[in-house]
Amino acid sequence: MFRSQVIAGILSVCGFLVWADCASAEEPKPTPPAGVRISIDGNSWSVWNGVLLPLAKEAGIQGQIDGTKEAKQRLEKGEIDVVTYGTHQPNDSYVAKIVEQGLKSNANFRFFYQAAWPVGDARWINKADEIKTKDDYDTTKIDHLQKYTDEIRKAREALADGLNKTHGKRAVYIVPVGDALVKLRAMIVAGKFPGVKRQSEIFPDAMPHLGGLGASLQAYCHFSAIYRIPPPAPAPLPEGADQAKKDAYAQQEILREIAWETVSKYPYAGIANTK
Repeated sequence: MFRSQVIAGILSVCGFLVWADCASAEEPKPTPPAGVRISIDGNSWSVWNGVLLPLAKEAGIQGQIDGTKEAKQRLEKGEIDVVTYGTHQPNDSYVAKIVEQGLKSNANFRFFYQAAWPVGDARWINKADEIKTKDDYDTTKIDHLQKYTDEIRKAREALADGLNKTHGKRAVYIVPVGDALVKLRAMIVAGKFPGVKRQSEIFPDAMPHLGGLGASLQAYCHFSAIYRIPPPAPAPLPEGADQAKKDAYAQQEILREIAWETVSKYPYAGIANTK
């Protein structure tokens, strides 16, 4: 009798597990958000174009349109939903002009203003410590970098507050790329970012512009802010991948995690206070 009860119990549990697996397998995947008509603006401080736009396809987003070409005319016709913008120095009057025109022709227009990283890590404040070569970035202290990144971000926030108040709605958002970059550099200093041993390795020059890893991080941050979802996972590694490819894959996973963590928790990016 007892043996029969045990067997019946096991079969019952097995049946439940099979049902649970099937139910889980049948759960619908989240529907991707609708694509936007997007224009990418800025100078050499905004190099996310080649990475940002393809991310929509990777995420299964349909209908995204690159409106960067002839953006002015498109903006005036109401054919732009989103402008992303980044420079190494503030250009508040230009931002105000674009936001005004965007909202005039499209009530749902959104402007994403990059809060970037300081030129020369703001080490020009102390001439004796000023950045002169790319290798000098290896000696930057993370707390110093965060301090001046905070200043840049707060200035962008003040502009966003003013413009949103002027227009009576939230149309200007801030993308905290500078903070994401601080997190990346802190990981490098701590020896926790695969394939990169020194901070200077992510920069091609002493200004510093961004290399490939930084451009990817920028793009992931802007994607997360615009679509309010995490960047899609990188394409799976092929079998038998060598260590360099494994490091590159791990790097992209980490960059996407940094971007989502930074953007999703930052209210001015428009995600943290929309849930």
